[in-house]
Amino acid sequence: MQDSIIIRFYSGLVWYSKTISMKKAITLTLLLAFVTVSFSQQAVQKHSLTQADYLQKSKKQKKTAMIFLGGGAALIVTGLVIPQGEPTGFQFDPISGGFYEGHKNDGIKGALVLTGVVSMLGSIPFFIASGKNKKRAKANQASVFINMERTPVLQGTSIINQSFPVIGLQIKI
Repeated sequence: MQDSIIIRFYSGLVWYSKTISMKKAITLTLLLAFVTVSFSQQAVQKHSLTQADYLQKSKKQKKTAMIFLGGGAALIVTGLVIPQGEPTGFQFDPISGGFYEGHKNDGIKGALVLTGVVSMLGSIPFFIASGKNKKRAKANQASVFINMERTPVLQGTSIINQSFPVIGLQIKI
């Protein structure tokens, strides 16, 4: 009887140690695979965009903004033009606490108008980003300018401001 208890205990211990060893082996294999993959990744080289890239990006963003704006306006107009439909009876309005006469198409009209407003509001970030990218495109270019500048000049015993033309080249880095 004691031999069978010892054998059961020993076989349970062997099974437990094999399970622990297998868990450790699987965990270490997955960890090693993950570490190998993470060290194999290439660092992304970040290149600066050129003036043409910024202008193209600005045009795409402005086109997207105009599509959102026009689509939103079309949805609002469609929601307002759809007829009310047949009356469905009086309904309770939880916001005002009163009753109003409901119509068959109230739900679709409200959904179209709401979607149109959200679409129009969604166009605003695209307009802002388009303007910023257009400014970045203009800031990256060199410009030549001609100005009249004034400088103090010593003439005899007095200092006078004399104007003279200036040609300049401005390069933004």
